[in-house]
Amino acid sequence: MPKFIDHHVTTPMPPEMGQAIVEKLKAGEKDDFGVVGLNVFVGQEETWCLTDAPNAEAVHKGHEAIGINLGAGDVAEINALV
Repeated sequence: MPKFIDHHVTTPMPPEMGQAIVEKLKAGEKDDFGVVGLNVFVGQEETWCLTDAPNAEAVHKGHEAIGINLGAGDVAEINALV
């Protein structure tokens, strides 16, 4: 499955929401759009999400389902060198 990275503004979240995200990442569960979260990198102002997904549209829809709207240039398909 293709890998994607996206970025968006870091939004404040309660600790229990952060823990739920960690548990979902560890479980490797697909969302309703076929997206599997691989990792999330949280910075002071921006967050980057690494996912396996069927396509960029699925990444957009998965984020929209949790209240995060990604812009047109916020999702990129990537390939690992190693």
